[in-house]
Amino acid sequence: MLTFSRALVLLLLGCLAAPAFAQPSAGNPQGAAACPDANEAMASGDAEAAVAALRACLSARLHPWQTEAELRVRLGASQLALGESEAALFTYNQVIALLRDNGGNTDIPIVRRNRAVALLQLDRPEEALEDLLIAERGMPQDDFVHILLGGTYMELDRGTEAIAAYDNAIRLAPDSPGGWIGRSAAFIELELMDRAVEDGREAVAIAPDDGSALNALCWALVRAQRAAEGMDICYAAVEAEPDSGAILHSLAAALEQVGEDEEAYPLFARAYELEPDNTTIAGDYARVSAARGD
Repeated sequence: MLTFSRALVLLLLGCLAAPAFAQPSAGNPQGAAACPDANEAMASGDAEAAVAALRACLSARLHPWQTEAELRVRLGASQLALGESEAALFTYNQVIALLRDNGGNTDIPIVRRNRAVALLQLDRPEEALEDLLIAERGMPQDDFVHILLGGTYMELDRGTEAIAAYDNAIRLAPDSPGGWIGRSAAFIELELMDRAVEDGREAVAIAPDDGSALNALCWALVRAQRAAEGMDICYAAVEAEPDSGAILHSLAAALEQVGEDEEAYPLFARAYELEPDNTTIAGDYARVSAARGD
C-alpha cells in the first residue's frame, strides 16, 4: 500500500526549514544568527532540541519582527518534523499574521509551502492546495513543492493534475525517488498499472535501500496482479521500515495474492495496529478477520 502520508515521512528538516527571508533588514540578524543553538540542533536533525531552543529564544527577548518571523518559521519546521501538526499550523499562522501586520509579504513561498505540509498532515487538502499554488508561483524550480502538489491532487481525486505535478518534480529532480514514487501511486489511481510498475522500478533503481521506493514497486506489482514477481521487493521494504503500517500492508496483500493467507493475516493485523485510521488497512483487516471468523 502507498499513501500520501508515507511521503510526508520523508520530509527533511533542512528542506522544511530553509530560510524564509533572503535579506534581513539592516541591523537585524536572521533567525539562525539570533538563535545559534537552534540552528545547530536543526543542522543535526534534532527537532526536539530545536523546538526547545527556539521557544527559549522567542521568550527571552523582544526581537525585530523580521527576526521573530524567521525564528517562528524554523519553529514550525521543527514542529512538523516531530509530527506536531496543530502546533506547526498555529506557528505558521502566527508568521503570516506577523508579516501582514508589519506590511511584509504574506505570500513568501517557503512559509506557504511549510504551512501546506501542516494542513496536509491534518487532512485539509483544499486549504493546502491554496498555499501550494502560491508556493509554486514563487518557487517553480522547487521539486518538493511539485511533489506536495501531486499528493494534494491525489487526496482531492484529481489524478490527471497529480500526474502533471509529479512530471514536473521528475523533470526538476530525475535522480530523486520522490517524484517517481508519487507518480507510481497516481498511475495506480488512474488504473495505469504497467506505468505504475515502471515508475516503481525507477524509484528502486535510484534508491535501492529506501523503504518507500521499495514499497512503491511492491504495491504497484500487487495492484497489477503481479505480486509473485515482487515478493523479494516487498520483504526488502519491510526490512527497511519494519514499523510502517503501509509497508506491512503491502507485504500482507502480496502474500494473500500468492495464496499465503496464514502468513498474511498477522501482517494485516500489525498494519492495522500501527495505522488504525487508514481506511484501506482497516478495511482489509476487517475483511480477513471476518473470513477467519475472528
